[in-house]
Amino acid sequence: MRKPIAALRAWFDGSWDSVCLRCGLCCYEREVGEDGSVSVDLSDACEFLDPEAHLCRVYERRFESCDRCHQLTPKVALFSNHLPPSCGYVRKFR
Repeated sequence: MRKPIAALRAWFDGSWDSVCLRCGLCCYEREVGEDGSVSVDLSDACEFLDPEAHLCRVYERRFESCDRCHQLTPKVALFSNHLPPSCGYVRKFR
């Protein structure tokens, strides 16, 4: 039960973004296999991803700029199956 509390604390205390490892994998199309594995299509990145810096070029307005971008909340970090196991949020909160 400690991990959900830690996720909520990070969400509200302003440290949420610091959990991100800046890998950029959330900016690529992903598929979840029947076995729960996540495959990332590295040939299909978001148009706003800077592939060298692994950062979003329009981060502050990403939700308005990109239909594919969805906010990563504690609920998503804890329960969604489309984040790869290497994701900082998955590693810290699951």
